[in-house]
Amino acid sequence: MTSVSFAQSARYITGKVTDAKTGEPLPYVTISVRLPAHQIKAVSTDFSGLYNLTLPAGAAPDSIFATYVSYITGKKTLSRTDKVIDFQLLPDNQMLKDVIVTPHSYENPAWNIMRKVIAHKDSNNFDKLKSYSFESYKRIDLSINKISEKLRRRKFMQQLTPVLDSLKKNAGSDGTVILPIFMSESISNIYYNRRPERKTEQVLSTRSKGVGIEDPTLISQIVSTGFQQYNFYQNYLRLAGKDFISPVTDSWKLLYEYELIENNDVINGVTCYRIAFKPKRAHDLAFAGVMWITRDSYALYRIDVTVSEDANLDFFDKIRIQEEMTQPAGTNAWLPERTRVVVQVSNLIKNQPGFIGNFYLANKNIQVNKDFPQQLFKEPLTINDNAVKNDETYWAQHRYDTLTTVDKRTYQVIDTVRNLPIVKNYANIASTIINGYYRVGKISIGPYLYTYSYNDLQGSVLRLGGMTNRYFSNRVVLGGYASYAFLNRKVNYGASADYIFSRKPWTQLGISYSHDLAQTGYQFENFSKSNNVFRASIRNGSVSRRGPFTQNEFKTYIQHDLTGTLRAQITVAHRTFDPLFDFSYRRRDDGDVIHDYQVSEAVAELQWTPGRRELQSEQINKRILINNGEDNPVITFRYTRGAKVFGGDFNYNKFAANVTQKLHMGILGKGEYSLSGGYIPSVLPFPLLENHRFNFNTMRFLEFTSDRYASLNYTQHMEGLLTNSLPLLKSLNLRTVADFNILVGSISEDNNTLRQRNGLRRYDRNLHSDPYMEVGYGVENILKFLRFDVLYRLNHNDHLDEAGKLPGRIAFRTSLQFRL
Repeated sequence: MTSVSFAQSARYITGKVTDAKTGEPLPYVTISVRLPAHQIKAVSTDFSGLYNLTLPAGAAPDSIFATYVSYITGKKTLSRTDKVIDFQLLPDNQMLKDVIVTPHSYENPAWNIMRKVIAHKDSNNFDKLKSYSFESYKRIDLSINKISEKLRRRKFMQQLTPVLDSLKKNAGSDGTVILPIFMSESISNIYYNRRPERKTEQVLSTRSKGVGIEDPTLISQIVSTGFQQYNFYQNYLRLAGKDFISPVTDSWKLLYEYELIENNDVINGVTCYRIAFKPKRAHDLAFAGVMWITRDSYALYRIDVTVSEDANLDFFDKIRIQEEMTQPAGTNAWLPERTRVVVQVSNLIKNQPGFIGNFYLANKNIQVNKDFPQQLFKEPLTINDNAVKNDETYWAQHRYDTLTTVDKRTYQVIDTVRNLPIVKNYANIASTIINGYYRVGKISIGPYLYTYSYNDLQGSVLRLGGMTNRYFSNRVVLGGYASYAFLNRKVNYGASADYIFSRKPWTQLGISYSHDLAQTGYQFENFSKSNNVFRASIRNGSVSRRGPFTQNEFKTYIQHDLTGTLRAQITVAHRTFDPLFDFSYRRRDDGDVIHDYQVSEAVAELQWTPGRRELQSEQINKRILINNGEDNPVITFRYTRGAKVFGGDFNYNKFAANVTQKLHMGILGKGEYSLSGGYIPSVLPFPLLENHRFNFNTMRFLEFTSDRYASLNYTQHMEGLLTNSLPLLKSLNLRTVADFNILVGSISEDNNTLRQRNGLRRYDRNLHSDPYMEVGYGVENILKFLRFDVLYRLNHNDHLDEAGKLPGRIAFRTSLQFRL
């Protein structure tokens, strides 16, 4: 038979295989048909889930099968006229568990292979290269899933009915309807240098479209940081801010179970071992899946992993990573050629939809061990002028893969969805929840958490505030608020104006004035990262024991980024102190006793944030820093100079510094610490000194004051290290946490003597350099959002308050938190 006659007689079947629940493409799936004489014709899907099966002349099988580990085998009828057969496979989580056998009295054949994989890690690991570069294509798709029939019948969903019906046809007979709401794709050049370690990305082209998307370049910047290829040669992989144990960790035998599935699996001419694996403890942050190891060099060639359903991880129904490696010329190392990550977010509210994120990355033109000029790494990210390209023809020519007809129809749905009124309303609600403000034209009203508060001095307090947004100006930000306290019938208010001179480098000037209630116990920032929830919470409760006072404050500042990681700020302020508690202070110069005062001061602050990158956007009127996934510290220096000008009553100097850092420790969890120190060589009233209650839970408000001090606050999040071994706690996904706080401080004799309460009677609040210590133990992830701690005061237990009472030794703390 000639090649021409064969082509005329041969039959071609094509199609795509996807996950029935998430819609993700499934690579490595075996597509097969049964031929006469007990023969089988089979091919595998590629990384995009596509296959092409050629049937020999005269073959007329009646069925076609799709088979893959951890999925139920798909079977479809095959007629003589069928040319396109798509499969939607349903997960079968039991399959992988049945495949893997736990060894007891024999040498597992997979163990010897794993030993050699570990031995060859350095030669195969691309992070050991001197340098590398490549061109990278990235695509992100976000969709809504789990749209129940009950939800579809609701009145507000009727606008989406035609769209959902169309998507049902695209999903196939076995697929689930998935509503796309966002897509983004970009092409970049990536450069990496090992010593010194530096990385930069040049975005050549990008586009985004979806619900609530106003700045495509901002999405590109976030994608470049939040999505990356994963290096499984590392002992731990950073995913969703947590450390997951790699299946090729140095401690593989202790943490994983393995089984050799195939001894000679030939893929694209490369002969591989195929090994299945799963974690020994299902609740550990680890993976289950399959990997292909090259027989000649014991390198990782392919890997397909999922996070165990039992893993101690919140808000995710599924996390899956698929990666294919390639070996470029001139090296033994293997680099990622294609990576796909699928994240399925669970229903945050019962009977409500969930979300699916599909992240795809492909690399080409890989070069290794080249010399790059250091100037190339000056900026971690640059975006070419005119990088935003919305022309579909451009992307059809430049994207690395080809979209199927179904994919194209799905992306077209996004334009329809984002213009529906119901979708716009939900997008506005989501924006309000995240940002704390509700946009009404050119003004954003909020923060909504400040709208109502209640405390013992003011009673119920209603507050209305707002600020202008980018629709008013992308440089000028005007803000203001007014509140009314029903108990003391007082009106408080404030106004501010900010101007952004430059976004690169960020340079901003601001001015503000306020008349409001303040608290000595929370007067100074203490370098802590306080959010709107915390700032709103301290407006409530027993304010009278925190040293309340009425304050008029005028403040102006200028902020400038000296480099990409070094920020400088100078603030000039004048404020009054009118106490609402019994306060008196004997002035050193004339001996007069005063009951209020004013201060005028200038504050210079320098902050270094290595490993963090500033996002550039003309659409957002604030400086945004994001972490590149590294454990670098944040270091801050602050100098304050007070002067007797503009009505100020004191000359003084203050020096302070702080270091904060998060430390990822693998299986031990994550540590967080804040190390602070300060020195005030001046003689001042105690409200202008350091009052330490801010970070110590067992300490009473205003109990200790210092003018020289050093403190350490440390928290260890142990994740499931202990609870994963206890059946009851494991089923509740609880996690343990430990706290240790220590403070060393003292107050000069002048500051201690001149301090008066109740006329001339002294009250000693000096630590006398005797360390104050507290320890705590707690449980977090209670109902996914709550944390409960019990803290113990270790010393200074004989320190009487003004009423002659001893302090309590135990404190309880309940807090809201969002941790995956």
